[in-house]
Amino acid sequence: MGKLLKIILSLAGLLVALVVVAAIVLPLVVDPNDYKQEIMDTVQDKTGRTLEIDGDISLSVFPWLGLDIGSTRLGNAAGFADPYMASMESVQVRVRLLPLLKKQLEVDTVKLAGLQLSLAKDKSGKTNWDDLTSAQAAQQDKPEAETGGGQLDHLAIGGIEISDAKLAWDDRQGGAHYEIDDLSLVTAEITEGKPFDLTLGFTLLAADPPMTARFGLAGEVNLGEGLKAVQVGNATVTLDARGDSLPGGKLNLSLRTDVAVDLEAQTLSLPAVVLETLGLKITGKVAGNGIGGDAAEFNGDLKVDAFAPRKVIEALGQPAPVTTDSTVLGNADATLVWNASAKHFAVTDLQLQLDDTRLNGLLRVDSFAAPAIGFTLAIDAIDLDRYLPPPPAEGAASQPAAGTEAAPQLDGLRKLNLNGKLHIAKLKAANLSYQDAELQIKAKNGVVRMHPIGARLYGGSYNGDIQLDVSGKTARVSVNEKVNGVQAGPLLKDLVGDDKLLGTANLTAQFTGTGLTPEELRRSVSGNTAFSFTNGAVKGVNIAALIRKAQATLKGQPAPPDDQPNQTDFAEMSGTAVVTNGLLRNDDLSLQSPLLRITGKGQTHLAEETIDYTLITKFVGTLEGQGGKGLGELKGVEIPVHIGGTYSKPVYKPDLAAAVTEAAKAKVQEKVDEKIDEQKQKIEQKIGDKLLKGLFK
Repeated sequence: MGKLLKIILSLAGLLVALVVVAAIVLPLVVDPNDYKQEIMDTVQDKTGRTLEIDGDISLSVFPWLGLDIGSTRLGNAAGFADPYMASMESVQVRVRLLPLLKKQLEVDTVKLAGLQLSLAKDKSGKTNWDDLTSAQAAQQDKPEAETGGGQLDHLAIGGIEISDAKLAWDDRQGGAHYEIDDLSLVTAEITEGKPFDLTLGFTLLAADPPMTARFGLAGEVNLGEGLKAVQVGNATVTLDARGDSLPGGKLNLSLRTDVAVDLEAQTLSLPAVVLETLGLKITGKVAGNGIGGDAAEFNGDLKVDAFAPRKVIEALGQPAPVTTDSTVLGNADATLVWNASAKHFAVTDLQLQLDDTRLNGLLRVDSFAAPAIGFTLAIDAIDLDRYLPPPPAEGAASQPAAGTEAAPQLDGLRKLNLNGKLHIAKLKAANLSYQDAELQIKAKNGVVRMHPIGARLYGGSYNGDIQLDVSGKTARVSVNEKVNGVQAGPLLKDLVGDDKLLGTANLTAQFTGTGLTPEELRRSVSGNTAFSFTNGAVKGVNIAALIRKAQATLKGQPAPPDDQPNQTDFAEMSGTAVVTNGLLRNDDLSLQSPLLRITGKGQTHLAEETIDYTLITKFVGTLEGQGGKGLGELKGVEIPVHIGGTYSKPVYKPDLAAAVTEAAKAKVQEKVDEKIDEQKQKIEQKIGDKLLKGLFK
């Protein structure tokens, strides 16, 4: 046994001696530079590219099998402008020799300096590496015995040092050009299962639009066994970009997180993400499953800390909007829970605070190529008027005339696929107050429908059905609305600042029109409406007082004292109207009050805002109220009152002369009828006397 052991030890010693001798002798007797031309010819033969090696090639064998190469350039593909696809100043690669015998790869620090890589695509879509990938694919198709395949049992790299690298991307087909300059990558020793530090930095240059951005990445990397898992702890990404195309001309971003990727389990985990940019701080987490295939799914949550929307808008390089209430857009925050895949994105729990308004709900987007959007949202209270621009100051330039607005693009509406519900507990819009406002909206195939729409307002209710059809060349709008039990006075007071009409209102309306701008709709609208008001008044005109004044003027008398309210009270007012291409016609207006009976007919043009209407007033009593005193002689007489002018300046003209003429004719006819009755009675009496005398003879 001892003799055998001595033989084995002798052989081992001889082997070590041979390796030492080879490590010393081989670099002395073999000059790798003698093979430069052969190497260049082989590359030319295998790839069709030229390889130029200007610097020396140095070789070491023990304990490292190493190769140092100086200045080297690889030619570009035919048809591309740059003469070289890649070049480098120097590269150093060293592998420990003895571990290779045990299928263990131990690499010294890999150093690469002055790399310049030029990637390009021509106008036909061909890239300058297509020929290389096709050659590589052919090589991979060979049997493993030919390619020398095999698996490594262990990998260790002393580190990677890439300095002063430059990459360029020139896309002639897409018209894009980007450069990565001053790229550096430094790592500590890379060993499976052992964390190592990594830093990466480069400058990105873009030509159109012009932009310069400095990107940085640092973290602690841990490679799992067989490179099946990767963990990055304390990963920090920074971005400092400048350019006119960026919002505000600049963008600063900082992202901190931990990353865990398990390629075997196909999972991804970012348990704590912190993103800071534009004055926002966003925290959250992300988890992914099936990340290696088409069925990958992700989920997570996000929290946006309190921020001022005005400041974010300004950070984006935009002026903060001028609002009626200058304090709005001063505070906001949000939280959401989400999940996503290659086919959808969903927010299953959304909580948003904007100033005094709280919104919650959910939304979902399916099929990103042709998005189908769904949402269910609830708002506690919001005053939209606070966010609108303030009204123009008196004397300021007027807004563009109605109808000059550019019609919205229809393509977006035609592609819209939407199904959503919105509930607002308290809403203020256009100075009107609503409670429990409900809206359901659906859009598909160019048809947008809002139904049902409902709300409680001013003691009554509103219900509507509005449809916009843009499937054809011209947009068509249809409206079906109903108002029940609404107090008209407070509503008009809030809407236009003047409660010209009082009473409890009931209204139905069915209209259709073409176009999208208000002017187009006013000129094209057609349909019908019916309305009724009870226990109300028309403010701004006292018809009885107008008639009394006209009567006094006709008689040459001074105007009677006018101490009555400037309004016409009524117990009930109702009517219907037909609208044809913006012209509204009403022929059955009926207004009843203890003093008056008013009927009316005429028309108004909704676009021109002109009025041509006649009221027929008849006094049915001589009450003291509303100027009834002194109108007894007009009782029962129909008095026309013409209304002309415009909506903003209506003109009332009672035709009392015609009424007096008709009244005089009526008086004359009454006298004639009285005389006829008297003569008739006398004749009948004489005839009766003669008959009596004949009977008693």
